[in-house]
Amino acid sequence: MSSIILNPNNTETIIKPPYIFKVFRITDVEILSKGDIANTTIFYRFSQDYGRTVSNFIQLTVENIRSEKINPIRFFQIEYLIQYNGTTSISLFDINLIGDFQNVTLDGQKSNLYGIREDCNCLILNIIGDTSTMPDMPPGGQSSMLMPNYSTESTNLPALNADSIAKLYNPYQQAQALTLFNKMSNDAVNIFGHDVIYVLTDPDQKGIDYTFHEYTVQNYICDAKIKVSVDNNQFPDNTGSLNNFDLTLFESFEINITKDQFKAAFGVQSRPGLNDIIWFCDLNKLYTIEHSHAIRNFNNYSIYYKVILKKFNQKANIIGSSQEIQDMVDSLTKNTTLEELMGINNQQDKKSTANQEQLRVLNKAQETLRVDIYANIEKEKIENSSITLAKTHYELSTVDAGALAVVYRNFKFFYQKSDNLGFMAWFNINNINMTDANNLFNYSDDLNNGVKFYLQGNSVYVKINNTTYNLSLLDADCINKTTTNVLSANIWYNIVINIDQRQQLLSAYIYKRNVEYEDDAPSLTSTKLLQLYKVSVGIAPTIIDIPDTVNANILGSDMKITSIRLFNDVIPETEHNKIINKPLIGADYKYIIFTDNANQDANMPFNADSKVDYNKIRRGTGLDT
Repeated sequence: MSSIILNPNNTETIIKPPYIFKVFRITDVEILSKGDIANTTIFYRFSQDYGRTVSNFIQLTVENIRSEKINPIRFFQIEYLIQYNGTTSISLFDINLIGDFQNVTLDGQKSNLYGIREDCNCLILNIIGDTSTMPDMPPGGQSSMLMPNYSTESTNLPALNADSIAKLYNPYQQAQALTLFNKMSNDAVNIFGHDVIYVLTDPDQKGIDYTFHEYTVQNYICDAKIKVSVDNNQFPDNTGSLNNFDLTLFESFEINITKDQFKAAFGVQSRPGLNDIIWFCDLNKLYTIEHSHAIRNFNNYSIYYKVILKKFNQKANIIGSSQEIQDMVDSLTKNTTLEELMGINNQQDKKSTANQEQLRVLNKAQETLRVDIYANIEKEKIENSSITLAKTHYELSTVDAGALAVVYRNFKFFYQKSDNLGFMAWFNINNINMTDANNLFNYSDDLNNGVKFYLQGNSVYVKINNTTYNLSLLDADCINKTTTNVLSANIWYNIVINIDQRQQLLSAYIYKRNVEYEDDAPSLTSTKLLQLYKVSVGIAPTIIDIPDTVNANILGSDMKITSIRLFNDVIPETEHNKIINKPLIGADYKYIIFTDNANQDANMPFNADSKVDYNKIRRGTGLDT
């Protein structure tokens, strides 16, 4: 690829670099172009699981790409979307990521440059891979990208072209011998090898334990038919041996898989790994990989993988990434596991001994979240079918309007342009007044630094620093379009607010229990909530810097509120129903900044020496009440 021409007739294109990398660190971005690209917007998305899941397109800025949570031990594939709305033609030569990388495609070659061209040029690092194009590439690009001046050193020596370099004497030139060695190995396997169905596994991103460096959950992601060679063509027999330590049904054995054949089936980024499945078609035998590594012999050149197999045992933490693959694995392992043969009895044993009500721990006796509580805490059970959503709430009308009702300790106070926020709460307005503000959450100072959420009239207002966004519910997608009051008094609603700075989008959602009368909620047969309103507006990403002396709070107003939760990321709409229906946050607690269920203080004795000193509490750790 030499360049990409953008003009009024070619306003959008997608680019995918030809290599697969491991990304350890990204420090900068560089765009090489000819012409003014002020009217060009570049987005990016990436995948770290071979394209099974892909992130959303996000605008390419230094702040966004630096703050991406990229797993350095996973392969990284990126894709760019380029949009152009100018009136003249421009040329885009390269998009360079600068940092610390490893080129997996080129046999693990270390690099500080990740571009879209095979012969990358980089002005920042002074790397010139294609000198013939350099005079046509004056500095251009977005102002946020660093673009240093390019200079070359002149020399009187004649430059060597590719033909001249090829004629130079190279005593270590063994490419022909290595090519022949590789061909003979692949031909031998194709002729004498055994047909197998190979099922590739890959760690599930939700089940990676970074503390113990373990993959607790894995997926079967794809399968292919390949040929393998068995060492000395010796398969294990079915005889068992009993020693002082265990009963061994058979020993492990070795097979060889050529790299060319494996990469042709699964891609250059894949390797044989632990827990992969191999089914020998002719033998009707199923095995799993215990260990594998690349063998380097002639001239330290790697031709094949040495793979150690053992008898397959079904594991509960490995499931298919698709129903098709899971059905295929199930057909091979049907009625072969203890879980299948004794599953009903096992579940009955668990129910009789585990998760009993009397074994659950009590609430903490000492307050660690709220600094002061001025509003009354009142008891009222909020139910949705069989779920108790809350048992208590704050009655904000028991304090003056605008006065402090609940004061929290200070949390994380600095948010980058690429940081997101999610907010959720149940609320009930006592009396509808179109001019009064009903405060949901306030974490800002008097100088317009911070965030604030409140309801007023028929709108949800979100204030970010000195900019207030009006999310009018009259303009929202809703089930009952109205021109009067969009909310009713004495009805429990749940509001979700997402500040998505990465996608430059602010969204608000309002739900209620799917009943006409509140008293009918406990008799519902389904916990699915009714979405009343959904509205979104565009926002400009900004840094939120709250003074560390400011405490988050809720102000007095004529309403009730409970189950107040603040997340350090947006709450996906597909997860709203599940999270709203949870009185306590479980697996998603890692995203919590704080959660407050309006619990009353537990009047239990405690040692005064262990009383929490709020001045010493470490900021930024969300604790449940």
